[in-house]
Formats: sequence, C-alpha cells, structure tokens
Amino acid sequence: MNRLRYCWSDRRYLLAKRRKAVIMWVAWHLPRELVAWCYCRVGAHATTGEYGDTIVPELSMLDALRRWDDRG
Repeated sequence: MNRLRYCWSDRRYLLAKRRKAVIMWVAWHLPRELVAWCYCRVGAHATTGEYGDTIVPELSMLDALRRWDDRG
C-alpha cells in the first residue's frame, strides 16, 4: 500500500512538472506584441480600482502579479 501511495504521488509530481513545462513553452513562443499587451493589462489592474493610490514607478512586478492572482 505504501508503494502504491508513493507511486501515485510521484506520478502527480511528474504530471504537474510536465504541465508547467508546456505552459512555459507556450509562454516563450507567444508573439511579443501579445506579451506586451498582457503586461500592460496586469499593470493596469495593479494600479486601478482598489489599488488606485499606487504610484506606478514604485510598483514591483511581483506585487503586480500578486494583485492579479488575488483578483478572485
């Protein structure tokens, strides 16, 4: 039983790793114009609405992505 549990968790890990690899491959092969618009969209979301008082030059990319993920 323990071996089966290990085999299952190992399989889940490998599938998650493969999924991330596919997503990264797609991201790196997107047209530059589309990526630029996506970046603008995240930046606009991170500085409007609830975050409207944010000073844009002081906003880090990680903060913008965190706000995008929290948009629920």
